[in-house]
Amino acid sequence: MGSARAPRSGASPAYRDGVSLVDRDPRATATVRLPISGYLIAFVYVGMCLSISGPALGHLRDRAGVGIGLSGLLIGGQALGYIVGSLLSGRFYDHGHGHAVLVRAGTVGVAGLVVLTFTHQFWVMVSSFVLIGLAAAMMDVGGNTLVVWSCPPGRVGSSLNALHLCFGIGALATPLVVGRSIDVFGNLTLMVGLVTVVLVAMTWRVHGAATPTRRTASGHDSGTGSSPQALLLVCVFFFLYVGAEVTFAGWLFTYGEQRFIDDGAASLLVSVFWTGFVVGRVIAVWLARVMSAASLLVSSCLLATVTSVVLGAGDRSGAVVWVATAFTGLFLGPQFATMMAYGDERLHLTGAATARLVAAAGLGGLVLPVATGWLLQRRGAGALPFTVAAACLASLVAAGAVIAAARQRPPVTSMNAPVT
Repeated sequence: MGSARAPRSGASPAYRDGVSLVDRDPRATATVRLPISGYLIAFVYVGMCLSISGPALGHLRDRAGVGIGLSGLLIGGQALGYIVGSLLSGRFYDHGHGHAVLVRAGTVGVAGLVVLTFTHQFWVMVSSFVLIGLAAAMMDVGGNTLVVWSCPPGRVGSSLNALHLCFGIGALATPLVVGRSIDVFGNLTLMVGLVTVVLVAMTWRVHGAATPTRRTASGHDSGTGSSPQALLLVCVFFFLYVGAEVTFAGWLFTYGEQRFIDDGAASLLVSVFWTGFVVGRVIAVWLARVMSAASLLVSSCLLATVTSVVLGAGDRSGAVVWVATAFTGLFLGPQFATMMAYGDERLHLTGAATARLVAAAGLGGLVLPVATGWLLQRRGAGALPFTVAAACLASLVAAGAVIAAARQRPPVTSMNAPVT
């Protein structure tokens, strides 16, 4: 590939290997290694780490000797770590330390998983999940931020959907690997090995590659700052959406156990959800090219609400449970990446701003699943679909509010606000 020419005055920023060369350390532009593949692998890692709690919850609960309500704190511990990690990480990416942060965070996550695999102490398990959540958040913030900075503005939407598709692939593999690991080893040893392999692959892909930096704002939008109100609305959306996703994925195995009285069927139900989730993100990669982000976002929120209500209303039918679970995953799948792309289009988002969004997502992943655990203990598994439906409906309202607020502002084209 030939070397990139310096942009003429008023021209779009130049890119080499999909990476912006504006405001880049000139010593770093000689590399030919593509970093984007490393970010995609990082999101496989994130998907695996954030979906361990669901299929492993029954095994960990039995090993620690705790009930359903208290076991929700394992999900809550992961969410707490996720919040802390997201708040810590944004400025590291803004200051150009992206690849080092990815590798170190991944190492912390593997360490937490190793401890989780062998401990029988409940509060040590909670602490392990805190470490896993912290690592996943730092890689989540990094993946979203670095992919946007690495892509020409016109490819941000499809690139983010591809990134989050990799999350879905990792999440889809996890229930199968966790189930097999528990059957063969009686613990999560197989999961530790697979996550370690993914971390090594990510490290190899980003090693020696230039770390992307923020693109400079173009002249027509450089004076426009982020709207605090709009950013708050986006945070509310991520709180509700991730709360719904983590609640459904985290408690679906328990729901399946009570519905089917069969651990194998419950594990398969979780895999069906993540299969629908992955398919939804595959479809979203194409839809992002032919459909506006606002339309895709509203449609997926509305349909996720409908399918979760159908699941709750028809959960005495096995066919309804399987089909509605798959379609709920299908319609939840596109939402995170679509809102992130819409925010990139409409708001000035730095790595620090992205970290706030991820922190809001982590807070949703803490509050809603933990509250749902206590609700399930009192009301039974049948409360799960309706809890998720309520969160999906609220996220639909939040998405509409974000779109209404954004239409009052001119669009921007990059994550380019100054660090404050």
